[in-house]
Order: sequence, then C-alpha cells, then structure tokens
Amino acid sequence: MKKPRSSFLTVICIFAIAAAVIGGFCLIGLAFYLFFTGAIFIDGVASAAVLLVFSAIAWKARITWAKPVAAAVLIAITAYVGMFLDARGNPAYNKPLEWLFAPAGAQLQTREIVSHGGGSTGVNYDFHFVDARGQRVDELSSWVVVPFRFFEYLLILSAAMWPITWLRGRFGRSQWLPPPSR
Repeated sequence: MKKPRSSFLTVICIFAIAAAVIGGFCLIGLAFYLFFTGAIFIDGVASAAVLLVFSAIAWKARITWAKPVAAAVLIAITAYVGMFLDARGNPAYNKPLEWLFAPAGAQLQTREIVSHGGGSTGVNYDFHFVDARGQRVDELSSWVVVPFRFFEYLLILSAAMWPITWLRGRFGRSQWLPPPSR
C-alpha cells in the first residue's frame, strides 16, 4: 500500500505549480513587451516579424502559387497588417521613398513621437529628409508613407511566395506532415 503524501508537500507542490504558471504568463507578457518596444523603436524588427509570420502561415497552411487565390488573399491581408505594424520600415524598405521623394543629396530619417494621455500611449513617426550637414530640408507625410508601405509589402510578399512555393514543392512532402487538405 502506498503511503499518502503529507498535506504540507501537497501544498508546496500546488504553490510550485502556481508559481510556474504565473512565471510563464510573466514571460509571455515580457515577450510581448519586448516585441512591441522593438517594433516601435528598432528598424527592421516589425519587418522581420511580418515576413516570418507570413512565411509560417504560408508554410503551415500549404499556400503556394499553385493556389493563386489563397496566395493573393494571404498576401493582401499580410500587406494590410504590415502597413500598420511596420509603418516605420527599415533602411531597405525606406530607400525607395528616398529615391522617389528626397531632394537631391538628402537622406530619409525616421523619428518616433511618443505621446501619453488619457491612460494610453500613442506612437507616431516623423519622416523627414536631412542634408549632408544633418539639417532638416523637407518632410514626408505619413499619408504618403503608409499607403506606399502597403504596395511595397504587396511586392515583397509576392516575391517571398516564390521561394516558399519552391521549398514546399521540394521539401514539403516529408513523412511527418499531415496529408494536404482537398
């Protein structure tokens, strides 16, 4: 016959499990905090996240150019989300804006404007062009940047679908994956 556990040991186990669950939730919260802080203040974090999530969804859902309607819907939805999540962009995504709108010899710079009020925090971006001396010469409205980012993501995600399609055809039929849906 098995000896029953003491009530003290049972209580300690329950507290340990509760502490582990609370610690897990804290880690999830910390991950969200770090992601959004990085997406707001660090160039390329949101861009990489959008591409990774797009690739993961396309791979898991088996979406390729063989299913053009599904691919187009996924690309359009991801471009729409990316337009807002990645308004800041990164140096590579902002270069076409420089080529199209910058005065001669100027470079595009992005600055965060963080405002607090009414229990919330808002972040806007100031896109402006600076000359070689660092003097502000012109600015670019977010009303231009955000729609531009949408069309940019349409092109980038459409191009990213090609290697996903190739990889899916080459490596996607492994034994451990479930059969494709019909």
